[in-house]
Amino acid sequence: MFALVHESLNRWTAMPNIGPEAMTPRIDRSRWRLPIAGAALASACALLGCGASTEPNSPAPGAPLAGRVVGGQQPVSGASILLYAAGSAGPGAGATNLLTTPVYTNAGGYFTISGYYTCPTPSTQVYIVSSGGNPGLTGSIDNSASVMMAALGNCSTLANSFININEVTTVGAAWALAQFLSPGAILGASPTNAIGLSNAFANANNLVNSSTGTAAGASLPAGATIESTKLYTLADVLSACVNSDGTTACNPLFQAATVGGVAPSNTLDAARNIVLNPGSNVTAIYNAAPTKVPFEPTLSGPPHDWTMSVTFTGGALNGPTALALDSQGNVWVANYSGGSASLFSPAGQPQSFSDPSLRESYGVAVDGQNNAWITNEESAYFTNNGYGSVTKFNSSGQVQSGAGFTAGGIYYPYAIAADSNGSIWVADFGDSTATLLAGNGASLSGGSGYTSTSNLPFPSSVALDAQHNAWFGAQSLASKVSPSGSIAGFSCCQSASAIAVDQAGDIWLADYSASSVVEVASNGSVLQTLPGTGGVYYPGGLAIDGSGNVWVTNYRGNTISGMTGANSGPTSTAISPSYGFGLDARLSQPFGLALDASGDVWVVSYANNAVVQFVGLASPIATPLLGPPAKP
Repeated sequence: MFALVHESLNRWTAMPNIGPEAMTPRIDRSRWRLPIAGAALASACALLGCGASTEPNSPAPGAPLAGRVVGGQQPVSGASILLYAAGSAGPGAGATNLLTTPVYTNAGGYFTISGYYTCPTPSTQVYIVSSGGNPGLTGSIDNSASVMMAALGNCSTLANSFININEVTTVGAAWALAQFLSPGAILGASPTNAIGLSNAFANANNLVNSSTGTAAGASLPAGATIESTKLYTLADVLSACVNSDGTTACNPLFQAATVGGVAPSNTLDAARNIVLNPGSNVTAIYNAAPTKVPFEPTLSGPPHDWTMSVTFTGGALNGPTALALDSQGNVWVANYSGGSASLFSPAGQPQSFSDPSLRESYGVAVDGQNNAWITNEESAYFTNNGYGSVTKFNSSGQVQSGAGFTAGGIYYPYAIAADSNGSIWVADFGDSTATLLAGNGASLSGGSGYTSTSNLPFPSSVALDAQHNAWFGAQSLASKVSPSGSIAGFSCCQSASAIAVDQAGDIWLADYSASSVVEVASNGSVLQTLPGTGGVYYPGGLAIDGSGNVWVTNYRGNTISGMTGANSGPTSTAISPSYGFGLDARLSQPFGLALDASGDVWVVSYANNAVVQFVGLASPIATPLLGPPAKP
């Protein structure tokens, strides 16, 4: 890939190739039981009507619901049904049960909910939980270890819903909502992250179909794929406990899903633990499945890890190099080839936008107004003598930059970053320059930009600190450039391919040639060097999540790596196994990486023209990224 990236530069200059390839709820069960006749199930909506007209954001009577609880392929009778509104008191906090009358499943596992709840607002995110019940065993059995869940979505859209609650819907919800879910089936987000929560529910409905209890979801875009075999395998693992009396049959699962010495006590909490620790006890978890599995196809052996990926294509992806997210969770992608930019909705629906100014696009950033800024390594000869430009799209995909912005020293621009004050920084690889632009594309860095061949040699990545300074990965240096143009370079590494600034103000660099990650203090001193940690192998992209963890793409390893950051102490430790995460996702030359407010890790897979989403893997951040990452 990067031989192509630098081909034009080598034709025009004698500069060395420095791109990566060249860088050598507690459940209350004490309530009155209310069995529901199976015949009521089929006629619920017809008899009671579905939906109601309401004012926006006002409480409204809930639509009738019907469903079934199944453990594996066995109906679960006497299960308690709880319909929750997700909370807004913080992650994993504040969920409330909406049902005013208890609901339980009948002998066939069926239930109906009619007139028993009110939607707090039309857009309130709701989910349904089944607790306990008898999965077809002889005698009076109430399996308290069986807790299952289905993520539903907007309360106003539940009309005519039939909900099949089983292990598959439980696993899908656990993956998508892991960063918002606490033990006891309590789900919530911070009051400022309603979008991240809503998008996470959409992710759940990409993974599974809550009407049928199968994978994948009906909303999954055409051409997108999920790891359905892995999903079914984990559902099989849960089924061994669900289809039991809740005692010894659950022990293998609970032991394998123990975290920090504390074992889960129910299947939902076990699934949550597995999803949040996808590299731990992988084989033991796999071996907890029953001999005869209820869901197929199933894996023939343990997976590499328990991460879950969704692979998206379309959108005219053609050599994707970098990506960035806007405030709604839409994903902009720069394509090195094809003359177009790609845009994916939070749920992965693709679009593309073509423009003559898009040539060998390499970097992308989104500003505070949701405009996308894309660097073009080259330009048409009549624009900046062919030495590159920056294209600006508004949120609707309309070009705002004419033939391309070229002011302020633009010269073979690689990377780009948007600041919270509205300014835009550009790394100009071609002449060792930093360009600072205003939101209208005018230069804030003079006619030639800020330059220093000794302190800013051939910059290829850029990130911003809280004081509006730009930090560049510039060959073997971490280079700091102030808004006024002062430049300082600090020795850090062999060949910096990506850079990020964390919440503490420390700078993290992906050192491609050394297969390492380096942490540098704001004064330029190297704090730690982490060769190979968590499977780091020729790293290309790097990002920091809301908890300060560091995520890296491994360009040659076809994986991603995670490690703890400055928040965890002076020495980072691996989150991912020694070979990294994501081998089951079949990444091919992954490079650009970005995070979102749902806790997803988004990666470009250059060689197979795809964008891959690792669902719920990281701690959420606010988007767009305007300086150091912040919790949403």
